[in-house]
Amino acid sequence: MSGTAPVVMFAVLFGMILLNLPVAFALFLTSIVFGLFFWGWGGLYVVFQGIWTLMNNWALVALPLFVFMSAILEKSGVAEELFTTLYDIFGRIRGSLAIIAVLFGYLIGAMSGVIAAAVSALALIVFPVMEKHGYDRKLSIGSLLAAGCLPQIVPPSFNMIVYGSVAGVSVGKLFAGGLGVGLVMAVVFIAYIYAWSAFHKDRVPVITEEIPLREKIASLRFVVGPFVIILGVLGSIFTGMATPTEAAGVGAFLSLLYVVVRGKLTYKILADSLLVTLKVTAMACWIMAAGSAFSSVFNGIGGRRLMVDFLTSLPAARFTVLVFSSLVIFFLGMFIDPVSIIMIMTPILTPAVVALRYDPIWWGVIFCALLLLSYITPPVGLGLYYFKGVAEHVPMEEIYKSVVPFVALMFIAVIVCMAFPQTVLWFVRNLGKV
Repeated sequence: MSGTAPVVMFAVLFGMILLNLPVAFALFLTSIVFGLFFWGWGGLYVVFQGIWTLMNNWALVALPLFVFMSAILEKSGVAEELFTTLYDIFGRIRGSLAIIAVLFGYLIGAMSGVIAAAVSALALIVFPVMEKHGYDRKLSIGSLLAAGCLPQIVPPSFNMIVYGSVAGVSVGKLFAGGLGVGLVMAVVFIAYIYAWSAFHKDRVPVITEEIPLREKIASLRFVVGPFVIILGVLGSIFTGMATPTEAAGVGAFLSLLYVVVRGKLTYKILADSLLVTLKVTAMACWIMAAGSAFSSVFNGIGGRRLMVDFLTSLPAARFTVLVFSSLVIFFLGMFIDPVSIIMIMTPILTPAVVALRYDPIWWGVIFCALLLLSYITPPVGLGLYYFKGVAEHVPMEEIYKSVVPFVALMFIAVIVCMAFPQTVLWFVRNLGKV
């Protein structure tokens, strides 16, 4: 096959995306056109072979289960109770509401793995409290959006399930590494919030309201249910008792059971949760099917081999490939949703990185960490629009400006994990049983 064919194929795809054609349709159309051009009607077999391979991927069964788990916890009010408990315990530290938001995002991530639930919950529950107490609005918005991204790196991460399925690596080990990156990000966010609050005391007031010790202890009962759910999901994965797919079933069951026991389950909550599950899963499956078709044709015309040879031939390849790959993911994140980036770029970048003797699990975690930036970088950052949808009175321009420091902080956290791979690999070695 001509060495220019894969380049032309990718250029055609990106051109269609820039023309605002939905990503799934752009992927399908490009795949079919190039498949027919190179193999005639046999090209359709190549296209649908990729889709068939995806359909037989057992790990993807976890997607609707984790989405349902997230939806029912959000809509039943469990998230609000968890925030109240954290507020009762940590509420008297300067900048505490922003710090609590980060902890809240981490915990929500460990219960669901879906960004829409985390950003919506933070915007609905925490943002009004911050406004009431006179917090600087840019700090409030930035910290909430950064915290809302954590569910996509803290297991059970939606993106990691998709990435693991495409790259053919253990989702359980990706989950373990995600704990390390998520911890680094949370520490970086909290350190920044604490330092910024200390230097801008007039813009971050201290909450003086005292909560009696008895009420603090009583509020801990709202932590028990979420803790059991987290333990059920992550514990079953990291001990090797269950695969991530089986653990998703455990999480969905425990979440539904907890909502029932608390007397919060209604027909509307169940129906709304199932509808959200259907919409999110259908969207992801369309993109994944199209991405699999694209990858099948792209590889068939020599695209993977061409990219591996090109990237590994760069000067100081072990360094330049990482920089190049990171910048590509960041750039695409400004225009394309994360699932589409995984489907398009994983078959292109990952073989080259692995060929340079980087650990495939470590790179998978770094790849997914870089995807977090796509949620809060304009113009297509989904997190920005989730927040705007709840806080309608906040101008979009202000939301854009508020996330700039936290985009930089995310980059810093990723660089730390690149420079010190043990921040990821320690968790993989000690927890990644699956």
